[in-house]
Amino acid sequence: METATAHTSHSEVLKYKIRLARPREQKQLNLFWHHPKFAEVYREHLIRLYYSVSASIPLLECALSRARVLSDTCPVAAALVPYLSEHIVEEQDHDEWLLEDIEELGVPRDKVTSQIPPTVVASLIGSQYYYIKHAHPVSVIAYLAIVEGEPPKKEALDDIALNKGVPKKALRTLYLHAEMDIVHSQELWTVRPQTNGTGVAII
Repeated sequence: METATAHTSHSEVLKYKIRLARPREQKQLNLFWHHPKFAEVYREHLIRLYYSVSASIPLLECALSRARVLSDTCPVAAALVPYLSEHIVEEQDHDEWLLEDIEELGVPRDKVTSQIPPTVVASLIGSQYYYIKHAHPVSVIAYLAIVEGEPPKKEALDDIALNKGVPKKALRTLYLHAEMDIVHSQELWTVRPQTNGTGVAII
């Protein structure tokens, strides 16, 4: 069985933790993608995804602000500044894409934007703010590794459009992320070797 050692880098420890969780995650994903009422479940999934994505840029801006404060004395924080600055630009308008996809499924955007986000989303995003403020902004890297680390494959999305009763236009955001998140994941693992110092044990 694969194990992490005392000499393993923080990035490798994070990868190891993610690999440990993958089988359980994959089981849940299989239940989702093969749900007998997938079109209905997918609609609710997009709505919940909108709530988390609409909070992404403010979260990244918070991490960037904290990293800048710490950057003079913390090389880990200093390494985060250019990465987060660029990633904030890359994440622009993704919430708008989701609203357009949701509208393709017959749900008016006002019905989505006027609702209070579910507590599970508030807990997920809120915990990141806590760690950024009270521990270290590098915590957001682990969060991004999960949400962007395994994008859906284009072939799987093609199958959904053909066989699951979901119009292809309502899959636009997932199609875009199938390409973009591959690059984002590569960028993420590129920045991580620079962050093997003070503060990174939190990831």
